[in-house]
Amino acid sequence: MASRIGRFLSCKGKVSIESGRLVVLQPNGKEVDPDWVKNHSTDLLHEILATLKIDAYEYRSYSTGYYDQGKHPGVSLQFRSTINDEASYVVFNVSLTRSRTTKAGKKGSPLPKGHFHVGDRSHFCKFWKSIPLAVPKSLTSFNDYMGNLKNILFTANLTEGRDDGRMDAGSIIPLSVSPDLVRKAFLPDSSPITSGYTPDNIRITTPDTNLALGHTGRPSQPISTACDRSYGKTVIRGRDDTGPNPATRLPKRPQVQTIDEWTVDFCS
Repeated sequence: MASRIGRFLSCKGKVSIESGRLVVLQPNGKEVDPDWVKNHSTDLLHEILATLKIDAYEYRSYSTGYYDQGKHPGVSLQFRSTINDEASYVVFNVSLTRSRTTKAGKKGSPLPKGHFHVGDRSHFCKFWKSIPLAVPKSLTSFNDYMGNLKNILFTANLTEGRDDGRMDAGSIIPLSVSPDLVRKAFLPDSSPITSGYTPDNIRITTPDTNLALGHTGRPSQPISTACDRSYGKTVIRGRDDTGPNPATRLPKRPQVQTIDEWTVDFCS
């Protein structure tokens, strides 16, 4: 039995992961209804990752403190692997003290718990700017925006020589998997991937080794990477005269359909 994604792709749809988020395109190039994608993205993403054996990471929480035997102030971001559900984390160097005297406290005094400051050229800022999220107006207010990292998939290299799941702070970026790679995985008999084209960044887990593929190309179809996406209206093909009588069966709205129900409607 064909997979749900395979059935959708066979109807000329496109599925990809762009900047850590699922993107589902109709044959006309318009994006599928955002509410439907939101409701089903977890199942579809897991199906893609399991099929391609890609190890991606989901953000869970963060904390601040002094790391590396209490020598360096930092912010620690906790992640969970989608492959084996193991915990991983990354530490970015930040400032945990006030940079100037204000009514809230004197220069050099500790910031409130969970608050931190970063420099514009810091690894943390580079990490944030790689994500389709707006950068806060103040570099002192990132603590108010950390929850926005949820529902974005990341890829990263684990730090060599450590067995505690620590990531390399300079390697963590949102996961991208091209439509061509997804199609090749679910429809292996379809036309081959364009020569020299590989996914933007993935960590593929195989029984013997981990292979991190570098950037060698981009999809020809431009995809918006803004945090608030602008989606086209869902287009569901109408049934012909041989289908069920509309008087006896009212179709569900795409937003409340299951993946299987939606795929059947889409491909009918």
